[in-house]
Amino acid sequence: MAEAKDIELIRKIASQGGRKYTAGNIDRQKYQRLVDLGWLQATPTNISDVLYEVTVEGKEIAAAEQATSVS
Repeated sequence: MAEAKDIELIRKIASQGGRKYTAGNIDRQKYQRLVDLGWLQATPTNISDVLYEVTVEGKEIAAAEQATSVS
């Protein structure tokens, strides 16, 4: 089940080009939640870095949520 913080994060990533690169030893739980929801796709670039990209479903969620928050 998606939470408000999940929707806020997917909107932020989508509005910033649809990609989020994480480097080093950081907590990636919030991004993994979006992967589990099907809103992000994770691609490890090396042992400590991951590139996240918004999926089609993630784009739809971000757009739908933006439309409802503008109204």
